[in-house]
Amino acid sequence: MPNPYIPRSDVHTWSDDIGQNIEAHNAALTRLLKDQRRLTRWLEENAANMSPATASVGAYLFGVIARIIDLAGGRLRSATWEQVRAAEQRVSQAVAELLPIEGFEDRLREVEWRAQPHILDEAWMALFERKPDEEVEVDLDPNESLKLFLCMWVATEVLDANWRPRKGYEGETSYTHVAIDPSA
Repeated sequence: MPNPYIPRSDVHTWSDDIGQNIEAHNAALTRLLKDQRRLTRWLEENAANMSPATASVGAYLFGVIARIIDLAGGRLRSATWEQVRAAEQRVSQAVAELLPIEGFEDRLREVEWRAQPHILDEAWMALFERKPDEEVEVDLDPNESLKLFLCMWVATEVLDANWRPRKGYEGETSYTHVAIDPSA
């Protein structure tokens, strides 16, 4: 049985908290990146074809995704290369039906097998619906943002496959898109 979905409200609240209080999460982020070395190495390999700014955003976003799962509680095992390659193949096969980028997000929401869709919604929002007046935000090329999003999708699939929620964790069993205003 797949893992329950972490509720959208929790995902967004934790994502904002990590962004606003990065120092408070540094030790956990460092631990998570070290524990997921195969996955971080895969992300680094894929980021080699991206601009340095995009690669930097990718490293940060992966840390946020891993930390959100960590904050939900339970156990997060280290990924295997087999899991990474299987998730990469599965996502790659889905992409052909989701392109072009116009309307991609709506078609993505129809993919029922996605792990942790609320985390993917948050990643999409971070890459494509960022606050326009935010000085710390890096302006990314939409094509690079899409490549980075696909990497985060693979990472989310792998992390969820290795996550065992804490005993009694209920989460959500079905997905409904929850719109969040990025300027709020």
